[in-house]
Amino acid sequence: MTTGARRGEVCALRWDRFDANAAVLVITSSIAQRGKRTWEKDTKTHQQRRIALDAQTVALLTAYRRHCAERAGVDDMPGTARIFSPLLGGMAWIKPDTVSQRYERMCGLIGWEMHIHQLRHYSATELIAAGVDVRTVAGRLGHGGRRHDDSQGVQRVRRGSRPARRRRARWPPAIPSCSSRTGRRRG
Repeated sequence: MTTGARRGEVCALRWDRFDANAAVLVITSSIAQRGKRTWEKDTKTHQQRRIALDAQTVALLTAYRRHCAERAGVDDMPGTARIFSPLLGGMAWIKPDTVSQRYERMCGLIGWEMHIHQLRHYSATELIAAGVDVRTVAGRLGHGGRRHDDSQGVQRVRRGSRPARRRRARWPPAIPSCSSRTGRRRG
């Protein structure tokens, strides 16, 4: 949600692309899928990008890395291991369709009707509402040219409805806590 990355880019992430000290995630590739076949390829725009991460996301990824290492029975995950992998050692990527299916299933459990691509729109809207420059947001999302700006929508967010102005002060949004048994939001 905070990176605005495409699902294939998330699937391709490796631990050596996450720098907790610099609070940066580097996106260099993507996983494509056609049917059951998957392969690694360039990003959609054929450019790598560096995503600045907030402290919450760095803490989550750091804790997740420790969790993955514990499950794999190693001291630390190797840099070549995928961040999101169906294998304990992280040596395979998760399929993009699997990510979509899991996200839709999770949304269904909490009563939301949405698909994973909407997280990119949410990320862009929240960043712009928080006062981040449109070009910076476009670069963060991996958009190259002006055609991606949606200038009318951006102007609406930039001028700021009351909800948009209230959101500016609380980026990134708080992570909701969930009960591990029900998956329902507690707070």
